[in-house]
Amino acid sequence: MSPEAKRFLMRLQKQKMIAAIKKPKQIEEAIEKSENLSGVFLLTGTITVIKQYVDQFKAIGLPAFVHVEKVRGLSNDNEGIDFIANYVRPTGIVSTKPSQIIAARKRGLVTIQRVFLIDTEIIENLQSMIDKTNPTMIEIMPARIPSLIPEIKKVTNGLPIITGGLVSSRQHAVEALDYGATALSTSECKLWKEDLRERAPLYV
Repeated sequence: MSPEAKRFLMRLQKQKMIAAIKKPKQIEEAIEKSENLSGVFLLTGTITVIKQYVDQFKAIGLPAFVHVEKVRGLSNDNEGIDFIANYVRPTGIVSTKPSQIIAARKRGLVTIQRVFLIDTEIIENLQSMIDKTNPTMIEIMPARIPSLIPEIKKVTNGLPIITGGLVSSRQHAVEALDYGATALSTSECKLWKEDLRERAPLYV
């Protein structure tokens, strides 16, 4: 595991909340609440501004991850990953595409594989996908099925599990953490102020 990944994982063990930023106006709020956050997922921006967004978080020591499919004007190929790794230089990337995860890992970025649990077949094939892509962490969507987290942990070789999507209350976050999620990502700004530090799972 790279030094960047180790630093982020140490932060995840204390601050359990990740700000998923979908609109530029949320950046300032995430900066204001950075003490409660372990990092940010940037789900907005274009190739002309994404470095500026990342640099704002780097300036305060908050890990920033770029969701590569959400950056307008960015090609979803090796050249796009080169642009992210060599020019934008975030902590890492988030992607649903195995090829992007593999390419980013080769360039030394922390990689978070986003997985949508649309049916049981996804869980059945999860281990083979992870064996192929070897991500640093995985993000499970949506967060509103926390009881599946222990089952997923059995096939993910001990990878930290972030979960997000459809989270609108503190209780949703608590349930996900109780079932063994390492952290929670949400775009609900009101939840970024919640202190969920060092919460141990109940159901493992």
